[in-house]
Amino acid sequence: MVRQGVDFERGMARLASYARIHGHANPKNAEVWLDWRIGLWVRELRDKHRAGKLSESQVAEAKRIGVRFEPPYRDKPVQLTGAQRREAEQLARLERLKPFFKKHGHINVKQVEGVDGWPRAGGWIARLRQTYRQGKLPASVIEKAEAMGILWKAMSRPK
Repeated sequence: MVRQGVDFERGMARLASYARIHGHANPKNAEVWLDWRIGLWVRELRDKHRAGKLSESQVAEAKRIGVRFEPPYRDKPVQLTGAQRREAEQLARLERLKPFFKKHGHINVKQVEGVDGWPRAGGWIARLRQTYRQGKLPASVIEKAEAMGILWKAMSRPK
């Protein structure tokens, strides 16, 4: 491991390189990058800023690269709500029906049948229709399903 005694210019050059690769300039304290304890160096940089030991030009350069001097230092991962997760899953399943749609011009898979690689697709379409009738289907899913030719009222079998 390399000694921490890295001057400001060299540290900023390394931090800029880190930021280009990782998309941010706020590593965790224990993070090591290219045999350099970059997280510790950024923490010490913040300590110097709080103590007033950085010039205005140094602070401006660090902020230009993306260093945050006030908490939160990193963005927290976005947590999807249950409704957002269900909507994403429904849209992904509609994507799985694209080959069937290209072949047949619709996605009205019979409830007891499936499609290649998804034997229960017909059952899922039935549940999608039920969710639509209950008024719980997101607009984006309705729009995509209608673009793929879904019939919201399933045709009954001849007697």
